[in-house]
Amino acid sequence: MTKRKSTWQEQTVPALFPRAYLDYARERNADFTLLARLAGLPVATLDHHSPELTLLQMRDLISAVITVLDDDTLGVDVGLRMPPTAYSNLGYALLCSATLGEAAQLLIRYWKLLGPAMTVSLSTDAPQCIVDLNHLFPLPPPLDQLSFECTMASFYRGFQLLVNASRDDLEIWFSGPPPYYAEKVARALGRVRYNMPANQFRFSETLLHRPLPMHNPTGLEFAIGQCQREAALLDDEGYIVREKVRHEMTFGADGYPTLEQISRRLHMTSRTLRRRLDEEGTNYKALLEEAKRRDAIQLLDDSNLEVQRVAGLLGYQDPANFTRAFRQWTGQTPSQYRDARNRN
Repeated sequence: MTKRKSTWQEQTVPALFPRAYLDYARERNADFTLLARLAGLPVATLDHHSPELTLLQMRDLISAVITVLDDDTLGVDVGLRMPPTAYSNLGYALLCSATLGEAAQLLIRYWKLLGPAMTVSLSTDAPQCIVDLNHLFPLPPPLDQLSFECTMASFYRGFQLLVNASRDDLEIWFSGPPPYYAEKVARALGRVRYNMPANQFRFSETLLHRPLPMHNPTGLEFAIGQCQREAALLDDEGYIVREKVRHEMTFGADGYPTLEQISRRLHMTSRTLRRRLDEEGTNYKALLEEAKRRDAIQLLDDSNLEVQRVAGLLGYQDPANFTRAFRQWTGQTPSQYRDARNRN
């Protein structure tokens, strides 16, 4: 596996993603010579079974595919063609799981095998479960929105295949405004909402307990072993500090832990922690803001909690400061978020 770099341009994309877009282009009878010229890549690279591209090359490839195919919903179209079986050993582990809940936990645990520029986390806010998606660093268009659309579509397809989920069981949030092709996205993915405070895949909590038809304990044990070996390779190359910090970033009696507190828990100096996070393309402040945004949304979804109480629980003595922070994170005030949530 290739070591990840600290800037988005240098990140290596797992081969399954360029292969998915190229397979789709091939299905649509795209001119690969033109595609290679527009993407600035050799035709031989596009013909390779497992092309390894950087995110910069992936951006250029996607732009070229959009141009050649004139397909504005490319991310959704490709995502729907990426069921769990596309995810190699992790996909096999998902299929062999006993329940959807077990599969979801495995997906979160080993997501780093798939997502070089995106993180996912799972939380429960009864009666819904929430998969929260975040980019590790800003991505340029069309890669930013398209990567979310592709991932959401792949999740949507996976839930249909694994537990026969209905459209009423699932809801997709995008933080950006609706694109001109929003109606096409809704026709493909059902309940889709834009201008939301986060990019989230939401599903009914009852689905967690549904048994999976292909449950296989022996196959599951084998697949998890393979995922563990792949993850160990990534860990040896130093990709896990960000995830460890995110795990420690929980609100306690004294608020969120400081950089110094987290560095002590991870048995390193604060200077080393800053450097390691920088190498992974992030920093303490960015992870803290991500945690605050995550927790604020979850608390605001509880209609029994007043905004002032939510602000206090998150450590804001002045609710006005919380309102300003929430607007900065989401483009909405807490009250506007709740109003929009209630209307829908």
